[in-house]
Amino acid sequence: MHQSIWLTATAAIAGLLFAGTSANAAVKTSTQHGNALRPYNVAKYTTVNNRNMHVKRTAFTGTGSTVSSAKGKRVTFKTDLLLPSHYNGRLWTNPQSLVMTPSGNTLYVLTTNHHDQGFITRYNLAGLKRLGITAQNAPRLASATSGDRAIAKNVQVGPMFSCGHGQSLARNPKNGQLWFVGATAIHSNVQRVSPQTLKPVKRINFTLKSTVPMGENLTFDKRGHAYFYTYSNGGWAPKGCVKLYQGTLTNQSVKFHLIMQGLRHNPGTKSQSLAYNAKRNRLYFVSDSSIASIPVSKLGHLKASDVEATNFNGHREFEGLQFTRNGTGYLLTNRPAQVMKTTSRHY
Repeated sequence: MHQSIWLTATAAIAGLLFAGTSANAAVKTSTQHGNALRPYNVAKYTTVNNRNMHVKRTAFTGTGSTVSSAKGKRVTFKTDLLLPSHYNGRLWTNPQSLVMTPSGNTLYVLTTNHHDQGFITRYNLAGLKRLGITAQNAPRLASATSGDRAIAKNVQVGPMFSCGHGQSLARNPKNGQLWFVGATAIHSNVQRVSPQTLKPVKRINFTLKSTVPMGENLTFDKRGHAYFYTYSNGGWAPKGCVKLYQGTLTNQSVKFHLIMQGLRHNPGTKSQSLAYNAKRNRLYFVSDSSIASIPVSKLGHLKASDVEATNFNGHREFEGLQFTRNGTGYLLTNRPAQVMKTTSRHY
C-alpha cells in the first residue's frame, strides 16, 4: 500500500521539468475603484470566547515522518510527499502554500525565494503512484534516463513570478480557478493563475478600505465564497482576536464583508494559512503547530463549543492545509519541506 512519495531533484533532471523563466508579461490587469469592503458598524462586532490554545512561535527543530496532536482534537499526519530541495540552481526549500484537487490526484505547491518571487509546481500524484515511487524503493534521480523522463511527465514546474509572501494559493471549487494574494498592503491585488501554464493571467488591483489591508491567506468554500482572516492589533476589536472576511473573487471584481463575530483567541503567533474542508463544511485557521476550525453554517453566531482546536508536537512550521472531497487532510510543512497526510478522515 502506498505510504510515501519521495522525489529528489538534481541538475540532470531539472531541464526536463523546467517550464519557463518569467511570467511577468501578458497578465491582464484591471484596477477596481472604490472600497472592496462593505461598510460595517464596529459597535456590533463581537467575539466568541473560545478555548485559548495559542502556541508561540519557536525554533523549527522537528524531524521524523509523523506529526500528531498533543492537546485538543485528535489527529495524526504522516509524510506523504517529500518535496525536492534544489532545482536548476533554485532552492525548493521554502514552500508557502498548496492546493489539492478534490480527487487527491493533483497537487499544486507555491514555493518562494524569500524575495517575493516564486513558482508553482504541479504534481500528478496519480501518475507518480502508478510509477511506483514510494518510500520502499525511493529512487535517486541522478541522471535523465527514460525512467526519469517518465517521472518528469508527472511533475511540471512553472516560471518565476512576483507572488508576495506566497501563503495564499487557493482553488475555487465552483469553477476550478486558482487565485493568490499578490500584495497585502492597503493597496492590494489578487491574481488568477492558469492551471495549465502555472503563471498569472489576471490581476485585480483594489483597496478594501483606507484602514484595512488585505490578509495574507485565502480559501474558498464549496459555493465559491472566498475567505481570508487577520489578527487584530487592538482598537475596536480585542487585540489578538481572529477577524474573518467573506466575499467573492471574479475576473471583474473583488468584494468582501467582515463576519461580525470573531474568535477571541487565535491559534498561534503567525497566521500561516486558511483552509476549507467540504466534507465537514469547516474553515481551518492554520498557525505553526496549532490549528483551529469553525463550522461555516454557524458563522456570525458561534458558540465556544463550535470551535475545535489542536496543538501539535513536532516543532514544525505549518505552511498550508488542504482536504480532498472525502475529508482526507494534507498538511504542508517546512524544515523539512514535505506534504503530510491524515491517518483518518475525521479532522
